[in-house]
Amino acid sequence: MSNAEASSSTAHEMRITNHGKIANWVTFALDYLQKYEDRPLVLHTLPATKGKALPAVADMAADPTPAPAPATESAQAKKIRGSGLHPSMATIPRLVSVVEIIKREYLKTLDPALAKAGCLSGLHQYNEIDDLESAGYIEETGDEEQDRLATLVLAMQGRNHVKQRKTAFMRVTLCRRKMPELIARGATYQPPAVRRLSKSARARLKHKLRKANATHEQLT
Repeated sequence: MSNAEASSSTAHEMRITNHGKIANWVTFALDYLQKYEDRPLVLHTLPATKGKALPAVADMAADPTPAPAPATESAQAKKIRGSGLHPSMATIPRLVSVVEIIKREYLKTLDPALAKAGCLSGLHQYNEIDDLESAGYIEETGDEEQDRLATLVLAMQGRNHVKQRKTAFMRVTLCRRKMPELIARGATYQPPAVRRLSKSARARLKHKLRKANATHEQLT
């Protein structure tokens, strides 16, 4: 595969945080999806990589427009910090909200002239939920030796079933085309939302198409 072919199908990664602006993410996503017909957009809650690529997203481009952290802690950030949840888990509801806004606004950008059978099709959505441990992303906590000793003590006490900690994250892929390879990887699929045209809108569309066809016939 040539470099041109690879770049045309490479996904773009966008990390959702507790301090970024939703409007900025939505604006970038709409511009990206309109510009690239075959390239998917991946939104996720994974932590920022620290010199180590994640297995599932190693071939994805880095987000060129990271949202700067505000000078003061936002109410959303305070809420997440107070919940005691890891950011990759606590920001999942925010990720879902961003995805729904993107899908809704994308439908509004479609030209009715492209409609078929009186409806406009939106974006294909693929959802993946996993945990940081299974994904091979291990955060440095600074307490590894203490954790190891605690596990050893429990084992010596005969407690073989040591409680395992799992930190969930979510990844959502949006694309204008179907991506069956993601379903094979375990993702759940949501078909595109449909924007149905009203009777009057369909009538206006037919009139517009007839006018365009008549103009084309006159020119030819």
